[in-house]
Amino acid sequence: MEQKRQIKQLKTVYTEIIKRLVDPTFKFSGGGATQKTLANFLGLMTEKFGSVTEERLVDVSIFIAYIYRQKRLPVKSTFGKASLSHFSTSKRGQRHYENEWLATKDLSRADLLQLIAVSSEHPLAEYIYMPSEEARKFRLHNQRSGFVMCQASTMGWSPQSEACRTCQFIDECKKETEIKFPELYRIRIENGNNSNK
Repeated sequence: MEQKRQIKQLKTVYTEIIKRLVDPTFKFSGGGATQKTLANFLGLMTEKFGSVTEERLVDVSIFIAYIYRQKRLPVKSTFGKASLSHFSTSKRGQRHYENEWLATKDLSRADLLQLIAVSSEHPLAEYIYMPSEEARKFRLHNQRSGFVMCQASTMGWSPQSEACRTCQFIDECKKETEIKFPELYRIRIENGNNSNK
């Protein structure tokens, strides 16, 4: 889910740059090869930098568009290991020339970042508490078979769930939830801490 969003963001920023500064008719192919190339590129970015932020997506898109602005290369060549290697070793002064280039068409890094800015709500926020799971969580409540059934049919422990608060398997369930849904578990912990303040 996260990678799909990042691919969309990468396409959005890169397309905006190329259309405004290089080729007004540019568009990415909608085929699977393009998706795979961009997914692989994002994987390489994650390996190299640990995470892929919106700022980094903007920076790498600008860098790639700038260095290949006079060449028409296929996506596979443009978004590959070599481009990422050049990006990670580029000099700080390079940004100055990129910014000047963007400014020729009244474009800036901030404008591009605004195109892909994610809303402040976490993408998994709707799953912090699932009222629809309460009935399943209460079936065979506080019995081992109920715990197994709960693990198989719900998204696990939630700090706002009445069933979870009164369950004798809460510690075991928290561990299972953290293993299966680490990011959801993290925001549930955070949400539970905030609601206790």
